[in-house]
Amino acid sequence: MSSERKIGPNAKQLLAHFIALEAVPRGGGLADGLNFLANPDHMRQGMERAMSNLEAALAAVKSAPDNPYGDDDEAIAAAILERVEKKGTAE
Repeated sequence: MSSERKIGPNAKQLLAHFIALEAVPRGGGLADGLNFLANPDHMRQGMERAMSNLEAALAAVKSAPDNPYGDDDEAIAAAILERVEKKGTAE
């Protein structure tokens, strides 16, 4: 998925999830978020890592032998988001 290519709403929401994890990693706090927002280089690097994570997550599902979604990024992103949501409510 190239950064020039349009991505749908589910993929955008999954990307936002990855960006949030870059801004405030698990175990992190307010200082991490402020540093992310205040440091343009840190933000740019975090956004690049988030996009790479999105691409890797989509590619991992696409390459799975039992992938029921085919190459549909939106369906894959929706399924991942559903799993993330279920995990978040279970914690």
